[in-house]
Amino acid sequence: MKRALFLAALLAAATPAVVYAAAQVMPRAAVDVREKSKQWPSPQGESWDAIKKLPDFGGVWSAPLPGQDGPRAPPNPVPSYTPAAAAKLKAFNDSKARGENTQTDKANCTPFAFPSSMGIYPIEFLFTPGKVTVAIETDSQMRRIYTDGRPLTDDPDPTFQGTSVGHWEGDTLVTETVGLVPAPQMEIVAGVGHGDKLRIREKIRLVAKDQLQVEWTYEDPDVLTKPWTTTRIYLRHRDWDIQEYNCAQNNHDAADDKGRPSMRLDK
Repeated sequence: MKRALFLAALLAAATPAVVYAAAQVMPRAAVDVREKSKQWPSPQGESWDAIKKLPDFGGVWSAPLPGQDGPRAPPNPVPSYTPAAAAKLKAFNDSKARGENTQTDKANCTPFAFPSSMGIYPIEFLFTPGKVTVAIETDSQMRRIYTDGRPLTDDPDPTFQGTSVGHWEGDTLVTETVGLVPAPQMEIVAGVGHGDKLRIREKIRLVAKDQLQVEWTYEDPDVLTKPWTTTRIYLRHRDWDIQEYNCAQNNHDAADDKGRPSMRLDK
């Protein structure tokens, strides 16, 4: 947060020459990245040559939809909630029995937050030196995973995709994400939200030629009594392209302030 405010003030007052000079300094040099990543013996993608040594994540990936054929991960375990979170979830489910909260804020086109954003619609991985970018068809969002050796910030600006850093352990991309927007935009499970200390650890790896496994482990002392891990399988489509997605276009299934459907067919 402090960094964002400082940069905004600096750029507002700076001359074009100062802005240009700052832009030349900000990128991390490949030699600096290599120095920081010596703790990991695997290639880290710090240069274009190093990227050639990384696993092939090319193509567009999608998780099989309900009813579709294809491999799937085993069912996810039930989370172990804190008493406060369990009470919150019970109240949420009781409200659904009254016809409330049957729709989430997503029905009003609030963007999906990580990791739900990597759910139904396709995703694509883009490798550049020191960074893996996930192009997400859902809401046409972009998620950036910095692999340049930087640490996670202690004061992240809350965003829908969070702040992510990662490194390669052999053929597995290992990441950590913090700084996600609060409920209802992001919830570990619908109805329980999440706390300020939420951290999501992620492992992404190929398990077959055209199958990608993504494992998310949630750590949140305000909601969970122990870490909770979920797994998702994605299938590769070499001939697909990511499409533009705009929820607000032709949306007739919004929700009211109590989470009840308010479908409109007259507009």
